[in-house]
Amino acid sequence: MRFRKYSSLYTFFEPDTELIGIIPRLVSGFHYYIKIVVYIGYLTFALNRLTSAINISSYNSVNVSIWTPQLMKNVRILKWTVPLLGVIPTHAWPGFTYWFLVTSTSIRLTNDSLSTALVAYVDGICCLGTCIFCMVCYSATCFLIRKNWKRVRNDSVFRKNAAQSAAERSLLVSAILSFVVLILNTAVQVVTILISWGGATTLLFVQDLSYPMIDLMYSHFPWALLVTSGVLRKQMIYDTKIFLRT
Repeated sequence: MRFRKYSSLYTFFEPDTELIGIIPRLVSGFHYYIKIVVYIGYLTFALNRLTSAINISSYNSVNVSIWTPQLMKNVRILKWTVPLLGVIPTHAWPGFTYWFLVTSTSIRLTNDSLSTALVAYVDGICCLGTCIFCMVCYSATCFLIRKNWKRVRNDSVFRKNAAQSAAERSLLVSAILSFVVLILNTAVQVVTILISWGGATTLLFVQDLSYPMIDLMYSHFPWALLVTSGVLRKQMIYDTKIFLRT
């Protein structure tokens, strides 16, 4: 998908032609497969933050994380297999048509109207469902973190967890920054579906934002951590100074 966007495939195709076959189908399928993988990543990260906040709020002297190595292994397996349920029906059905429309200035991936609608609905439902789920989880997490921070100040039982609570707050801020990106992507998806219904025609420019939003959704995570982690910022400044000196 990125090769197509950045014109890296022009040498393989003749201008003003159409390419129909398995390659356009695979490109589209892989693109939406990775998007659903990212959505599941948002879900698991939101659950991780919520369970961590619940764990800190416990009066137990020893906090035991539920995120064991075996659970993480199972989550990884589900993360990379569940998206196939949304991609295979929309891209393996032989009645659907996918093709590259090659011009002298662009390579546009196109498919028939029915598969376009199905893909848009699957993507939109996954994105909107993820957004709602994360909103609930982060609202509950913010409430628990705020309550824990008050206990740290006033309760000697919780005072020993002050550093852990501060770390949880920083990770929560990073998660919320990532969630803002998801909200923006959800807005783009909803507008795209409305346009496909023949509405919101004044917002056609939003379709031009879909690819930049996808790029941002895939690449923003390190920057979100950089904003909230003083250790990472110091290390980056140090590495930058070393790089400039060499």
